[in-house]
Amino acid sequence: MNTLIKFAKIKDVNDSSAYLLRENTGTTGLEQTARTAAETLAHFDIPHLIVGGLAVQEYGYPRVTLDVDIVVPDVLGAAEFLTADVSGPLVRIPGHQDRVKDSRNGVIIDLLPAGRVLKRGCKVPFPEPSHATDQPQIAKLEDLISLKLDSWLNSPLRRLRDKTDVIELISRRNLPRDLAVAPAVRDLYREIWDALQAEK
Repeated sequence: MNTLIKFAKIKDVNDSSAYLLRENTGTTGLEQTARTAAETLAHFDIPHLIVGGLAVQEYGYPRVTLDVDIVVPDVLGAAEFLTADVSGPLVRIPGHQDRVKDSRNGVIIDLLPAGRVLKRGCKVPFPEPSHATDQPQIAKLEDLISLKLDSWLNSPLRRLRDKTDVIELISRRNLPRDLAVAPAVRDLYREIWDALQAEK
């Protein structure tokens, strides 16, 4: 099975559900786009980490997503390098400096700033990618959960899916109460964990 997680070298993750989800929902282009982006960024020695829905899938919660969220040190530079080959599949989206599109399948890549928060009010910065590699690299689970909780806290109605992602990941992966999430969301994580235990 040629799945993304195999190449991301994440251990103890059951990715068969992510593979089946993408196969059965016609979203296999996500994997194709993530691989192309990783290869292109590595060519220019740019490290990256994948977060968002694709990362959630790879950690064992099979839910649909239609874009690829990639953390990079320099968003504008990464966008330039990803679209540098005018005959390549990745193209700029007019009016969006932090997004590119895969012309083969329509998948959008959202580029996110390493070490910074997405918007005012957020407290958990995106993780810093450590090395360039041509294989898709998924952010650590505790970082992903921290980002999801922070996002939900700042937009509780619009980002309800982020809270659901965390609930499902705790349940499906049997995560511990003392998972090393960011201090800004630690109490919320434990509150959710305790509530899930109370429902058993």
